[in-house]
Amino acid sequence: MHNKRIAIGVAAALLAGAFGLAATGAARAESVMKECGADWKAAKAAGTTNGQTWNEFLKTCEAQKKAAAPAAAPAAAPAAAPAAAPAAAPAAAPAPAATPAAAAPVAPKPKKTTAAAASGAGEFAAEAEAKAHCPSDTVVWVNTKSHKYHFAGHKSYGTTKQGAYMCEADAKAAGDVAAKGEQPK
Repeated sequence: MHNKRIAIGVAAALLAGAFGLAATGAARAESVMKECGADWKAAKAAGTTNGQTWNEFLKTCEAQKKAAAPAAAPAAAPAAAPAAAPAAAPAAAPAPAATPAAAAPVAPKPKKTTAAAASGAGEFAAEAEAKAHCPSDTVVWVNTKSHKYHFAGHKSYGTTKQGAYMCEADAKAAGDVAAKGEQPK
């Protein structure tokens, strides 16, 4: 009978620990989302999103945060073990682990485009190259498949599968037209 009580107690402790870890996982997921959101805002403010959309940035950021999380998890495991064990001897408190996210900000990866190579006259793979070519003209993103161009600040700017940065005058001369309803911001 005494063994049955111990078994029930151990099972209850294991279930409580499992629920605690599940709650920690949900809290960690929410924390990662908040950290990635803050990183996104900082990257947008600094202009370092490299044409990535929020979803692309979030996927990259979550992968980096989750890769860094296993390094912090072993430090948290010893702290959970003394709570489940009977208080036979006082355990030394583990030193707080430095969070990898605080140590280095997440740098977004450059947006990959399939046809961003300068394949035609006046087409550039990087926005900076186009700005250097035409400092007094507006730089646009030309979808080389549809021959429509997008202005900076619009969702398709720098994000279509096939495209290149161009000066607006060069794009017009090549027969490309502005996307419906778009104007420079």
